[in-house]
Amino acid sequence: MGIASITHDTKWLQVTFTDGETSEYYVQWLRDNIPSGRHQDRGQRTFDINSLPQQSLSEVIHAGDQITITFDPDHYTDVFTTSWLYSHRNTISSQTNPTRTLWDATQQEKIFFADYQTLKNSKKDLHSLLCHVRDYGYGLLENVPTEPATVLEVVKMFGYIRNTNYGKLFEVRAEPDPANLAFTKLGIGMHTDNPYRDPVPGLQILHCLINESDGGESQLVDGFAVAEKICKKHPEVFSLLSTQPVRFRYLDEGSADLEATSPLIETNPQGEVIALRYNSRSAQTFTFSSEVMADYYDAYRLLGELLHEPEARIEFRLDAGQLMIFDNQRVLHGRSSYEEGFRHLQGCYADKDSLQSLIRVLEAEK
Repeated sequence: MGIASITHDTKWLQVTFTDGETSEYYVQWLRDNIPSGRHQDRGQRTFDINSLPQQSLSEVIHAGDQITITFDPDHYTDVFTTSWLYSHRNTISSQTNPTRTLWDATQQEKIFFADYQTLKNSKKDLHSLLCHVRDYGYGLLENVPTEPATVLEVVKMFGYIRNTNYGKLFEVRAEPDPANLAFTKLGIGMHTDNPYRDPVPGLQILHCLINESDGGESQLVDGFAVAEKICKKHPEVFSLLSTQPVRFRYLDEGSADLEATSPLIETNPQGEVIALRYNSRSAQTFTFSSEVMADYYDAYRLLGELLHEPEARIEFRLDAGQLMIFDNQRVLHGRSSYEEGFRHLQGCYADKDSLQSLIRVLEAEK
């Protein structure tokens, strides 16, 4: 990419690139991002723009693939390359994850299990799986040893365990006196885990040690896809679900009393959906005004119906030695019921930042 032309005054630099695209750069922004103002190894800024006087563009010279800029009043000069300016043009989308792919039940045909042993020995295959988790919200592994606590070793491939009051790992199996529906043979509706935490664990990992049951199919739904459908077809419903706060709580007397309040659909300033919290078991009594209550319950029911539509979900049996990783703020999970046979999974939580960090580190090594 080259530069076709430039114009400037004391406050703005306008650059037209050879592909016809034009971008404007503000003087304070340029001074704040001078190439020489970053630590060479860590990339941290070595100064604070607030400690400098108001800046102005004194001189701008275009030569070849770079632009040399002199700032006043300190007469500081630095050089910006064409490629850097183009990659930081103000027309670039601010979408949080431009690669994310929404899906529904048609994803059933594309389900695949990555080989755990291969991932341990291949950075390329590990990178591919992590990108799938980032972009689709889930990933599946097979040939994982069925030794207890192996799930913790899997997490070490890409990040760190998120310890909670449930411990580093938790057991998912039918128990005589269950404290949670997960510890029964009953079916479990679509939900996200731990909506009563702040922050919510970003990733959940479930590893099957034994599955001799006659059911217990794992089910996943792309909550972002459902939210987008609501936004397009029922904007007034989306507005309610993304603005009205709901309180969630988990109480275990004597050991934990966890609370968090958030809309069921969370968006960023650009209006992009970045998280869902949906768990009817831990949602507390709604406290909306009478003007909102009826409409909110209609919205709440619609969200629940769409999350449980067969057309929205994928379903598969998690057998011994298989494992799933999913984005707990995007992908809702559930389970069909079973009557006979023993089913034992171990699970844990992790955060997404370490997974995303490793993706970038592996890409930098290519």
